[in-house]
Amino acid sequence: MLKLNFTKAELEDIKQKIFLSEIQEKIIEYRLKDYSRVKMAELERVSLSTIDREINKISKKIFKIM
Repeated sequence: MLKLNFTKAELEDIKQKIFLSEIQEKIIEYRLKDYSRVKMAELERVSLSTIDREINKISKKIFKIM
């Protein structure tokens, strides 16, 4: 699961450095609200595996800039 232990300023800085798709932006917002992966999938009307793939992509993007 994507853990977001960043301050709001750090998160904004990260968002400016990496390109996030619309769904990736939403996933980050959902994680800040502590939504489960299942809840995210329901809200976005996608499969759980799609959410997992997008979380993996976000993690890789963040890791590249750290």
